[in-house]
Parts: sequence; structure tokens; C-alpha cells
Amino acid sequence: MAQNGNAKRILIGGAVALVVIAGGGGLVLKSMLDPDAVRAKAIAALEKQTGRQVRMGALEFSVFPTLSLSVKDVGLSDMAGGAYTDMVTADRLQASVGLMALLHHEIQLDGLKLDHPVIHLERTAQGMANWRLAPTGAQATAKPDAATQQAASDWKVQIGSIRISNADVDWDDRLSGSKGKVVLDHINLTDVDGSKPEIDVAGHNDTGSFTLAGHTGAINLTSTARSGWPVALKAAFKAGGEPVGQVALDGTVADPDHMKGYNVTVDGNIASLKAIDAFVPGLSLPDVRRLTLKANVVDGSAADKEGSTPLLNSLHLDTGAVDAGQYLSGLTLQGLSIDAPGPKDAVTINSQGQFQGKGLKLTGTLGSLQQLDAAVMSHLAEALPLSLDLSGEPGSLRVAGTLGGSRAVVNVTATAGQLPLPNGAVLDHLDASTHLVSEDNGAHFQLSDLVVKSTQLALKGGLDLSVHGGAGGVPLVSGAIDASWLNADALMGPPASADAKGVTAAPAQARTNDDALPFDELRKLDMDLRVSVAQMEFEGDTYRNALTHINLRSGVLKVDPLQAEGTGRRLSGQFEVDATAGRTPTVSGTIGTLVLPAAWLESKAGLSNMVQGALQVVGSVRTQGNTRTELRNGMNGHLGVSMVNGTVSGSALGELLGDAARGALGSGPIALRCFGLHMAMADGTANVDTIGVQTNALTVTGKGTVGMVSQALDLHLVPQLMISGTGASVPLRVGGTLSAPRPKMDAGSDGRYAIGLLLGGSNSNAVADPCPATLKAAREGATGPEPTTAAPKAEGGANGAAGLIGNSKASPDVKKVGGLLKGLGILK
Repeated sequence: MAQNGNAKRILIGGAVALVVIAGGGGLVLKSMLDPDAVRAKAIAALEKQTGRQVRMGALEFSVFPTLSLSVKDVGLSDMAGGAYTDMVTADRLQASVGLMALLHHEIQLDGLKLDHPVIHLERTAQGMANWRLAPTGAQATAKPDAATQQAASDWKVQIGSIRISNADVDWDDRLSGSKGKVVLDHINLTDVDGSKPEIDVAGHNDTGSFTLAGHTGAINLTSTARSGWPVALKAAFKAGGEPVGQVALDGTVADPDHMKGYNVTVDGNIASLKAIDAFVPGLSLPDVRRLTLKANVVDGSAADKEGSTPLLNSLHLDTGAVDAGQYLSGLTLQGLSIDAPGPKDAVTINSQGQFQGKGLKLTGTLGSLQQLDAAVMSHLAEALPLSLDLSGEPGSLRVAGTLGGSRAVVNVTATAGQLPLPNGAVLDHLDASTHLVSEDNGAHFQLSDLVVKSTQLALKGGLDLSVHGGAGGVPLVSGAIDASWLNADALMGPPASADAKGVTAAPAQARTNDDALPFDELRKLDMDLRVSVAQMEFEGDTYRNALTHINLRSGVLKVDPLQAEGTGRRLSGQFEVDATAGRTPTVSGTIGTLVLPAAWLESKAGLSNMVQGALQVVGSVRTQGNTRTELRNGMNGHLGVSMVNGTVSGSALGELLGDAARGALGSGPIALRCFGLHMAMADGTANVDTIGVQTNALTVTGKGTVGMVSQALDLHLVPQLMISGTGASVPLRVGGTLSAPRPKMDAGSDGRYAIGLLLGGSNSNAVADPCPATLKAAREGATGPEPTTAAPKAEGGANGAAGLIGNSKASPDVKKVGGLLKGLGILK
């Protein structure tokens, strides 16, 4: 028993002795470590290894349970020329310190922890990345003195593992165009100084969260001398708490800093590609659902060349719905499949979807992956075979041949039962074909054997495009189009809808009157194009033997001739715009006869549509300027405009003639027997010498002036209103503007009003017909169609003057005339 007691006392005493010795050793060790000296050596070693300035606060050591250090206010400077002062900052750094390594002048840190670091990552367009830590060179910012270099010469810092929490990370990668920021909830790096460091990252931003796990080759931030640096990473993404996709990357990268020398396989499943776009802003990814991708990607660039060249060795892509509206309005795909098992295998494409609500199916091939890579990388300097077939409800399209190369040949055929056009028009029973040849590596294109047949048109011809064939190296388009039939009315699309008053609003002007017009666009293209039409339907008339020649060179546009044979008139004219560089643009035209849609002409003048039908225009005009205001103010010449058998807005006439006429005429469209005006333009004013209008109830004649810029009116009009064969006339003077006319009674030189009553009678029963004289003046003697209806007549009888004045049972039409006279102050 005594021996056992002695043994216990010996064991207890030994344990106490060990504790005392260990504690004393720890105190001795702590007293031997000078925090300031270790801090200085660490800073010097890090600056020597990284080439960056290092900032550390006060360093503290702890010896229990193991030797460790703690540093507040840690920072690593940005690269020279970087956007920030510091690339990395942290509130606190903690790590265990290898005791034996200190004996070998190594500061070996393990379990390194960074609290709330802020990390700024950037890469220039030339590939210079601030995470590339170089002891010397353009990125280095640390400039140690000789004493510091000597202190660091025998010391180095090594890190075993890293744990980071609550890190704010932002990046600006100008090489890829990606820019954004995330919060990294944690970053765990183990075996950092080993050959296969493990990575575990979790983070989030405002739209979702993600994780990244895997391993890479040895991490050596101070060197890019890597050969076959392995990478095996897997990322997973969530949005709204739900998984949206995962991507795996497996392969090798020789130089990850400059994205060169890679050979990796990408394998991913994405529920919504648009959701991934939110994690990496700037990519502008399309809206693709249920995407599956597996591809082998290699860098095809030379090792000594800047940048990388991604080439596909294999590809499998399969998707669900794709909203392709950002590329072609109205296009949606129900699915898309692209496959190429190997670099020499053909790229097959299969897809189906809808275009503007009609079903489509696409099948075809694009040559091999090698050919596709070469064509894309060379911008089609290398040839790419293709064969694509598009079919569906609208019709079918087949494209076959080769794109790119020294001489590309593509044959195109298309059919459609009904093909919608952008302006709302359609082509019915379309059958088209052409032959496209590209030569000199895309410098010259020929569109030959062009044939288009449909219900609305039938044409053939050819076009030639020389990319640098014009003056000064601009593109040159030349060719000839010959149409045997053209229904221009049908191809112009549906007319603008009018309100209940028969008026269509003036279109919104994209430019103001004082904005410079794009005359410089005429200097960006040269053209030599001849167009002929054997028979054409335009504004309800049939025209034959239409011909025009369009010539554009060095900013001078000439349209000469412009001719066609119509019913009762021959169209002829010429037009020129001189936008030669260094000169004020000039616009001139000589028109024998030209027919234009009234709605189109009024819209170009910025007016609400007052009349509907075909306007016949004649005259000669010249002007110059850079804006609409300058062009209008500089107009010189003479112009006549006329129309027969059209319509006119009753409300617009009422605004011009006053409230009484508005009440008698109504507000809807009125059949127009004839309309004409003739003017001479100079000094910003149009002197209108002839105005004539006639409907079945109204005749207007007159003259006056209109401001070309201000649109100020000074018109002297004599309206004659006929209702049920009886009517009245009174002279008016119209002031105000075209958009807001102000009519009032117009007194003669003697101060009296020349008021007239059209009472009818057996010897005088016809209202004076203004149409012959008006049309002759407005057409400047040229021929044209005549009104198809007879002039209105005045009639006598019970609805004559007595009825107007005293018959309370007169017809409603007669009462309207009485109201008109009362409104004009004729009757009390």
C-alpha cells in the first residue's frame, strides 16, 4: 500500500511538473517572440513575394492551446494603375503559426481566418489581372529599401488553409465584359500550399445564391509558369430559394490569368438561362429554358499571342422554350438542338417554334465543328458548308451552299401561302428563288437570277454589292429590277385609321423642325439601280411602262427619269439631292406630273389628313438647308396640287369655314368632286393664286398666302353652300394657322359684304362649276382625269327663298341653310 501511495504521489508530482514546465516554456517562447519584429519580417516577406504594399496593424501572439497570431486592419494594395488603393482589406486576420518553421525563417500560417474582407477584382482589356501577384513588373507597387530587402531575404510566408467569412467581392472584367458584385458567405480553402487545394465557396446577391466546390492545381499567385494546371469545379445556383441550374468544369488550363492554353469540358443543366444572367451582369443572355449543355472547349491561339481563341471539339446543346424576340420580333422556339460528337463531325440543327403565331420547323447542317470554328474565327474568310430547311404554316425556305471563303455560292428558294410584311401588308401565293455568290472573301456579292412571284407582284432581276466599290471606299449597290406586275396599293399596307370625322392624326415626328436632317447618310453608300414596271396599280389607277433610274454617288442622289403612262395622264419628273461634303445640302425637282397618296404627302408636311385620294402634283421647286425649317424657308419655285373623285373631311372644312359651315356640313368624310390649288414660293411664303374645292353641297374658290415655316394663313375665300338645290355664299377671310384657322366675314373695299343667295329659277339653275379652271391652273396645263359626277344645280320651288325665310315646316336641309344664313348674320 505504501508503494502505491508513493507511485500516486510521483505521478501527480510529474504531471504538475510538466504543466509548470510547459507553461514556463510557453511564457519563455512568448517572451522570445518580438511581435514588432515578426510583423516587420512578415510585411517585408509578403511585399517581396507579391510585389504589393502590405498593411498590418499591431500583431499579437497567443500560445495556448497552440501558438497563434492575430492582426487587425490588414490590407494588400491594388496593382499599379488599378482602380482602388487596396485590392484586399480585412477587419481582422487570425492564424495558427508553425513553431518549428520559425526556426527555418518561415512564417507558416494554418487555419488563416479573415473577418469581413473587401475584395476588388479587375482585369484590363489587355488581360492584366490585379490578382496576378508579381514581385517585379508593371503591376508591382511595393518599393522596399535595402534594409527591408535584407530583412526579408531569408524569410518567407506560407499558408496551409484559409477560412473567410462575410466577404464583399466586386469585379470588373473588361476582357470578358462582365461586371458585378456578390457577398461570399464563406470561402474555405484547404491544402493551399499543396498540389491539389480544395475549394468551398458559398455566396449570394440580391437575386439568388450560389455555391462553388472542387479543386485545382497548385496555387501559386506569383507565377504563371504552369503546365497542365488541373481544374475540377462545380457551381450550383438558386433563385427565390429554388435550384435554377448547375455547371461543372473539368480539364486543364495552362495560364488561367490570361485565359490561355485551356482544354476543358463544360457540363451544365440550367432551368432558366436568364436567371444565371443575374449572377454575372453584362452577359445579356437570352431567355432560354431547360438548357442542357456539354462541350469540350480548347484554346486554339498561339502561346506567344495575346488573347485566346476558343474552339469546340464536341458539342451537345438541347433546350426547351427560347424567347428569340430580341433577335427577330415575333419569334419563339419550343426547343433547339445542336449536336456535333467530334471536331470532324457535321453540326446538326433541329428546332421548332412559332413566328408571329404560326408554326415553324428548322432542320439542317452547318459543316463540321472544325469548319464552323474556322469560319467564325476568320470572319468567314474560311468557307462554311450549310444546308438549312425551314418549313411550317407560313411556307418553306431552303438555303444550301457554302458561306465565306474566296467564292461562296448559296441557292435560296422560298414559298408561302401568305407572307406578312412589316407594314401590315401581305404577299399571297409567294414563290421566290435566287442565287447568291460572294467573292474576294466577302468583298463582292452578286444576287442573280432573282425571281419573285405572288398575287401582288411579279419581278425578276439581279443586284450587285461591292463592299468598297463606291467613291471613297463606301459600299456600291447596282443592278436592275424588272416587274411585270405590281400592286402598289396592296403593298403599301392598310391605310391609317381615321376618326369619326374622317381625319387621321398627323404622325409623331421623330425629329423637330430644327434638328439636322441625316443628309450625311447619302455619303455612306453609292447606288446605280434601274427599276421598270410593265403594269402597276397605284391609288386606284392603272399605270403602264413605269421606269426610274436611281443614281447615288458621293452624296449626290439623282432620280431621273421618273415616268409612267396612266389613264388620262402621263407621269414624268426628276429629283435631285446634293449632299456633297462641305456644302449646304440642296434639294430640287422638276415634276411634269406625279401622283402621290394624299395621306402620305400630308404626313410628310406634319398635317392631319384633310383629304383622301390620289394627289396629282406638278411644278418645279428648289431649296437648300440642313433642317426642315431651313428647307421650307428656302423654297423657290411653283407647285400645283389637284385631286378628283376623292373625299374631304367635313370637320376640317368646318374649321376652315367657321361654325355655321361646320353645322351644315357635318363632321364625317364628304365625297370630293374636285380640289386644286396653285402657288408660287419665295422668301418663306407661298403665294396661292388658285384655290378651288367642290363637293355635292359646297363650292369654295379663293386665293391668299401661307407661311412656309409659320404656316400662318391669310386666305380670301368665297364658299357657296348648296342644300336641296338652294344655297348661299359669303366671302370669308381666314387667318390663324393651318392647324388653327380663324375664319371671319370678309368685307370688300367699300366695307360691304358681297353676300349672295342661290335661289334657283327656270333661267338660271346651275351653280358656277369651278373645277375646269381650278384643275387647269393646278395642273399647269397638264392632262389628268376629270370628275365623274356633274356639278350641283340650284333649283326653284317651294323650298326657295320663301321657305328659307318663313316656312317653319321646311325640310331639315332647308332649315340648315336658314341656320347657315343666320350664323353668317344674313338672317335675323
